[in-house]
Formats: sequence, C-alpha cells, structure tokens
Amino acid sequence: MSFLLIMVSCRKPFNPAVTTANVNYLVVEGVINSGPDSTIIKLSRTTPLSSGNKIVIETNALVTVLSDAGDNYTLSESSPGIYTFYGLNLPVTKKYCLHITTSNGEEYQSDFEVNKLTPDIDSLAYTPQKSGVQFYVNTHDNTNSTRYYRWDYDETWTYFSIYNSVLYYKNQQIIARPIDSLVYECYEHAIPSNSIFVGTSNNLVQDVISHFPLGYVDASTGKISHVYSLLVKQYALTPDAFSYWQLLVKNTEQLGSIFDVQPSSTGGNIHCISHPAEPVIGFISVSTIKTKRIFVVGNTLPFHVPSQVPPPNPDECGDDSILFIPTFTYDIRLSDIFATGDTIPITYLANPATNMVIGYTFAPIFCVDCRVLGGTNVKPSYWPF
Repeated sequence: MSFLLIMVSCRKPFNPAVTTANVNYLVVEGVINSGPDSTIIKLSRTTPLSSGNKIVIETNALVTVLSDAGDNYTLSESSPGIYTFYGLNLPVTKKYCLHITTSNGEEYQSDFEVNKLTPDIDSLAYTPQKSGVQFYVNTHDNTNSTRYYRWDYDETWTYFSIYNSVLYYKNQQIIARPIDSLVYECYEHAIPSNSIFVGTSNNLVQDVISHFPLGYVDASTGKISHVYSLLVKQYALTPDAFSYWQLLVKNTEQLGSIFDVQPSSTGGNIHCISHPAEPVIGFISVSTIKTKRIFVVGNTLPFHVPSQVPPPNPDECGDDSILFIPTFTYDIRLSDIFATGDTIPITYLANPATNMVIGYTFAPIFCVDCRVLGGTNVKPSYWPF
C-alpha cells in the first residue's frame, strides 16, 4: 500500500511548453489546373498553437502562373485569400510554376513542374457497413505513365426542417408561400479538409488502382438520411508530389501513440525568394483534373437511417396557433408573434366540424426554415431527384 501511495504522490502534471513565436509563414494550397476548368489557389498564414486564432488569410497578393517558356497567366482574387483563373488550357510540352508577390512586397515561387495528364476515373462505388457508407474509387492508365494519384472530394446532401411551411408573413399579412420559396428541404455543401487520399500503382505491372478507399460517412451525421452526393476529384502526381502528400498523411493522420510514425518535416516545392531561409507550407502540382459523381439514397440502405438529426431537437419544436377571433386583437397578436422574424407560420388551422379556416399554426424559425442551419433551398443543377 505504501508503494502505491508513493507512486501516486510522485505524479506531477505535465504542461508542455508551447511556442509563442510569431510563425507567420505563408501557406499555399491548390493545384495549377492545366485543363479547361478553374485553377484555385488559397493563400493563408500559419499562427502559433497558443494563439487560438482562426485562419489568417493572405489578401491583395499578385498570383501568377509562369511557364518555362516565359508565358504568364495572372489569377484574380475572387474572394479574400482565394485566387482563380478559369480555363488555363496549358500545353503539355512546357513546365509551369506559381509566382506570388504579397502586398508587402515579399516574393515566393514554386519549382517548375511537368504538366501531368490525369486519366479518367473509371468508377465510384460504395459499400454499406454497420452504420454508414464507405466509398471507393477505381481508375487506370493504359499508358502506364501516371502511377501516382491523389483524390479529394466535395459533399452535398439534403436535409429537412421539422415542419413544412406553406405560408409566410409579410406586411402584417399571412400569405401563401410560392413553390420556389419553400424552406422545407435544403442542400448542404461541404469540402472536408481533414483527410488526404494518395495511392500508387508503382509496385504493379499495370497502372491500375482498384477499390481504393475514400471517405466514410456515418448515419449519425445525418448526411445520408435522404440523398447524398460525393463528387470525387482525381489528380496525377509526380513522384516528388506523391512523397510530399504521403508524408503529410503520416504527420496528420497516423499519429496517436509512441509506436506510430513520428512527425517529420514536410518540405514542399515553394520557396521564399526574398528570404530563402523562411519556410513555406505547400506543394504546387500541375495537372488536369478528372471528376466523377455518385449518389446515395438513404432509404435504400440496409440499416436504420434517422430522418432527422439535431439540431434542432424535436423537443424544442412544439407548434402553436393563432386564431382569427377575437378579431379586435388579431392584428396586434399577429404582429407580436411574427414581426421579429423569430417565428414562422406553417399552415392553415381549420375547424374540424366545418372545415373552415379559423387561424394559422406556427413554430420557431429554426424548426421551420431549413436555411437557418446553413444550407440553401436552391436545388443544385446536377441534382437528379
């Protein structure tokens, strides 16, 4: 017993030192899309772990794609820190790099990289598991010249509010809601940033990637409750780019115990020309990008899929009603309930004996308007349902 007391008394809290240095390094994210679609480059800055700051974006920079033959293409800042160029259509015979001049005059440039032609995605598939769906990608290159691949994806899914409102309040009146302004079904779009997917066929005779696992979606998220769409983007990589992304996978996804691979420097191909010793985070590749989309319908899955996933919690979504009578207080009551916008009318309230409308039902906005949770009620052009 005394030994155990000594053991307990010797335990001391360990508070590791966290650097507070101003590690204001440039972070460059994106791919030079050499095909007909958009090239999108995101610029931001690193911040100390102890700062608790959100991402610091890098605005008002001059971002240019350069070729080894002297061609240049200047990107425009489409939103703060996001620089775009639509339809570069770059020849495969040249090499390309990214040149950046920040608003304070500092210059950065990536290495010149070959323009890789990405093969088509052959197919996407998914396998229902115990309580979710695992996605897979299949691809190949008949010329055996790709060998190194990277994938990322966008998600889109539908969700519904607790109540389907066919009415809305405007100018002291309750009005029928047009079909194109219903707020019962919404579409949510997201680009997951916490996973990196890279694969290689370098150890195979044929350049074939078969049933490579991508993202997993659990039913508890609500994403596959109704209709879910996965848009996969495929990139061809050089061996150096593959090594960079593979190392990033090890540093970000395979740590957790003393037996895991230890963190190592993820040296990219971008350099600060103004101050060569300054680290820069990122790797700029040049390739065409191939895409493919797959849909999952929740009620076809072989396990229970909840139709509603909080928030809001249904317990918070009790409805109420307003009656026309007494008529002399109706206008005041109507304004008190709906003028702030926190409450939304749902539907007509009828007398069960006469079937005549005697008022309206209503509920809190977060139970009625699906847009409150961040989605949009505008159906995407690619949505087939």
